[in-house]
Amino acid sequence: MQYIKLIWMALCMGMMTMGSAHAQLTDQFSPDLNRALFHSRLDQAQKDMLAIDGRADSLMTVYPSHEMNEQLQYLVQTRIDDWQRRVELSKTYDHNKKLTYLRSMTELLYAYAVEIRKKSTDWSSFAPLLNAFEDGLLRMEAGKDVLPLLKPLPYDVAKIIPNNFAFRNSGGIRQIQEFIFLKLIAENPEQTLKRLAENPSYSFTDSLISVAARRRPEELINYAQASGTPLGIIIARHADPLVKMIVQLAGDRSGQLYFPFLDDLSKGNITKKEIETAIADSAAYYRLLVKTQVNYAGRMRQGDTPVVIRGLQDMLHRKSLEVYVNTINGLHDLPAPVRFKKIQGLTVPELYYLIVLNEAEIYTSSYTYVYNRLLELTPGKSADTLLQIVNHDKYKKFLTMAANYNTLNDFLAKMSAVNAHALMSAFVSNLEKGSSKDDIEDAVDVANAYASITQPAIRALMLNKVKENLAMAELMNNRKGRVIYRLEKVIMESSDSEMDSTLARVNISDSLGIPPVYDISNRQLRDSLGRIVLQMYFYGDAGGKGTFNHLLRIYADRTKWAMKATPEWVQFTSIGSPVPFVLFANRALDEENDEDENAQRKLIEYMTSNGFSPSITVHRGHSYYLPYTIKKMLPSRVVVLGSCGAYHNLADVLRISPDASIISSKQVGYGEINVALFTYLVDKLKMGQDVKWPSMMNEVAGRISAEKKEGYDDYIFPHQNLGALFIKAYKIANREADPFEGITLK
Repeated sequence: MQYIKLIWMALCMGMMTMGSAHAQLTDQFSPDLNRALFHSRLDQAQKDMLAIDGRADSLMTVYPSHEMNEQLQYLVQTRIDDWQRRVELSKTYDHNKKLTYLRSMTELLYAYAVEIRKKSTDWSSFAPLLNAFEDGLLRMEAGKDVLPLLKPLPYDVAKIIPNNFAFRNSGGIRQIQEFIFLKLIAENPEQTLKRLAENPSYSFTDSLISVAARRRPEELINYAQASGTPLGIIIARHADPLVKMIVQLAGDRSGQLYFPFLDDLSKGNITKKEIETAIADSAAYYRLLVKTQVNYAGRMRQGDTPVVIRGLQDMLHRKSLEVYVNTINGLHDLPAPVRFKKIQGLTVPELYYLIVLNEAEIYTSSYTYVYNRLLELTPGKSADTLLQIVNHDKYKKFLTMAANYNTLNDFLAKMSAVNAHALMSAFVSNLEKGSSKDDIEDAVDVANAYASITQPAIRALMLNKVKENLAMAELMNNRKGRVIYRLEKVIMESSDSEMDSTLARVNISDSLGIPPVYDISNRQLRDSLGRIVLQMYFYGDAGGKGTFNHLLRIYADRTKWAMKATPEWVQFTSIGSPVPFVLFANRALDEENDEDENAQRKLIEYMTSNGFSPSITVHRGHSYYLPYTIKKMLPSRVVVLGSCGAYHNLADVLRISPDASIISSKQVGYGEINVALFTYLVDKLKMGQDVKWPSMMNEVAGRISAEKKEGYDDYIFPHQNLGALFIKAYKIANREADPFEGITLK
């Protein structure tokens, strides 16, 4: 703290500015001409450091606090000037040592500036770095170990020292380099194998490979397959039985099919021959995957995490989709006995994983059949028994999907009230647990489920448990828990106030600091030219061609809509409306030759090259087309997803349009309803009016025929999209560029 006192003494006495102090110090000595260039380079490095704040002057303005800026300025100028002077005037350093030290300080400043610009560190680490550098030189002169000075520093700062010119060839540098490497992987364990591949000559390489075999086996097998590389050679010679098994699978062309069973293989619980027999029959292989998953789920409940649990789940998802879900989805136009023949021989757990692993892919009608079949086969049709059979594996996902497909009440009714209470309490607990700060899948599922639950007792139970968990998180000072449970509490209370007019209204936008939830202003949707642009995606099946032709009829009045047509797309522009409205739609061309997709791309090319940015995107087509729309869609403020079960794709849309207001269906999407939705938006917006989502929901209901009223109830409007609101609020609460990093959300 001595340098802070010096600053304040100078300020209080009115002696001089920091800039003049800098000039005076440098005037106190004249460098030897043989070292003048090195002094000049160090002076320039100081100036470059001072300019990092964007101003080429002698002041630092990186902190809001004037005092903190002056302290940092002292470090960059006065302290380094004083060190520079001591080095130059030293009677014990020879010419070469003085050059070495001057060059090394210059390198230090530039290396630190790189980390500052990369935002891998902040200015608070500069003083500790200077201390470690200066003390390190003194310790090196005295023949002492430099390593203790590096232990308190974060990796991105500590690594600067051993890479510095003065320390590069010092004694103990090998030990320092190994310590820095361990610090790196302690802070970034996912980089272990990547960094070992760059340099596998560390004394602890074998130990790290053994750790990777248990924590990142899927990645290790890739490096094992590169058998000719230095790291691949080390892996191939490894003595660890688990690593040996990974090497063996890496050399097998069908190794990826054996890999999900790595844990059991390494322990002798199963043989390659048994797996080989199952691989020959897709149904048998799926059955073995399910059996292994249920077994692993039981072990995990006992605190024993098997190797390759993620790889097993990925393969189970892949095979359940390829062999069964795609089949029953693809036969959606055929009678049930034909459509679902493929799954008639499946057991309870085998049916269960068709549901919980295919949230984004399974059709509404497929889910409904599988759910009913699942309960029909469960002994006593007991929900308790069902969860026991699968060791409660992924029960939160099952409950979320049940809520979204309106089967949760039915499921809870199939267990005792006490067990239902315990299950829903567990459902809203441990939401802060996960592999990373941004692992919020369970929390998003809870928010989504709450919107679908109608039983007051269950809703009250969930809200009260969330309040308990929030209090515990605050008591334990668990920041992630505090954020998650506070968001859940506000979202649930807001939802309750929407359903019950006797409750005090909770303004979720104000409470969570997110954009308005209940409406969107007309001005928000206009581009820089004052236009509102809407883009529609059509597909070339029979239904798509019919809906496209219907669109042409809706906007056929040339006194109100100007039309521009090309072989691939059409453009409608409103005539004489208070707000110019432009609607683009690709033609529903033949899907067999991907002509519809080509038309979409041609339209996007035209729009982007001519300055048309859609603020509204509308998907018209079946659910199996939706991933193609999402993949191509441009960022929008409003997104209307008219396909069946589109509600389950909200997170994918939010990756592209983080602030989007989304309208979607939880179950069956109807053309009549979809037309009513987008025409309402067009009619309102071209007249300059704002859109209030609750009002729109009620007004559009009046446009729907009686036979579609029930289906309309499954459409979810932006203020009801509690999972989407949670994602937006969590992003703001954590100020992260991408809240989805590392998460799988559907």
